[in-house]
Amino acid sequence: MPKIIHAISGPRNISTAIMYSFAQRPGCAVFDEPLYGVYLNDSKINHPGKDVVLKNWPTSLESIQQKMTLLKDSKEVYLKNMAHHQENRSLEWVKPTAYLFWIRHPRKVVESFTKVIDKMSLKDIGLIQQWQQWQQLNDFNGHKVVVDSDEMLQNPQKNMALVCEALDLVWTEKMLNWPLGRKKYDGPWWPYWYGNVHKSDGFGPAKSMPNRLKADHEKLVASTLPAYEELYKRRLKF
Repeated sequence: MPKIIHAISGPRNISTAIMYSFAQRPGCAVFDEPLYGVYLNDSKINHPGKDVVLKNWPTSLESIQQKMTLLKDSKEVYLKNMAHHQENRSLEWVKPTAYLFWIRHPRKVVESFTKVIDKMSLKDIGLIQQWQQWQQLNDFNGHKVVVDSDEMLQNPQKNMALVCEALDLVWTEKMLNWPLGRKKYDGPWWPYWYGNVHKSDGFGPAKSMPNRLKADHEKLVASTLPAYEELYKRRLKF
C-alpha cells in the first residue's frame, strides 16, 4: 500500500503548485481535489465549470474509492483536498499516513478568490473547516503538520525539505520544478482556476499583504482570522 499524504487546504493557497511539486517525486501519484464533485453535487452551489466537473469527476465516495484503487501501485499518493469539500463529513473516507494542512492569511485568500468569484461565503474560504478538522485528529497517530504557505515560499529549497522531513519523506530537489502548462492530473475545473500556475515552472515569491478590502470581504477576513491564528500557532517553524 502506498503512503497517503492527505493535504487539506483552503482555496487560493498555492495548493496546485504544491500538488505539482509532489507530482515530481519518483513514484508519487497525485489526486486533485477528490471531493470537489461530491461537494458541488451535494451543495448545489454554482461554481465556474460546474457541469463539466459533475460530468468528469467523482460525485460519490464510492467513485472516489474506485479511483483511489487505480493508484494502489504507487509508492506515495498525494491528495490535494479542500477543507470545505469535506465539511460535516468523517475524515475516515481515506486512511492516510499523514495529514498536511496548508494555511494562508485570509486576507490574501479572499483577495485572490475575488479574481474568479466576487461573492463568497465563510464556507468558501475553508479556514474554519481546517481548524475544525485539525481538532478532529487528536487520536490520529501518524504525522500531522501545519505549514504556512507564504513562509514556505521564503526559501522553498530549504523549507520543502523540512516539510518532507516532518512527513517522514525523503527530500528530492526534483520537487522544486515542474513543466509549464496543463497537467494530465489537473481537475476539469483547471480553465477557471489554474491560469497563473500553468505559467509557472517552480515556486515564486509570496505575494505581499493586500490593502484593506471592501467591507463585505473584510468581514470574511475577520471571521476566519481566529481559525487561521489557531492553526498558525501549531505551524511547522522554519
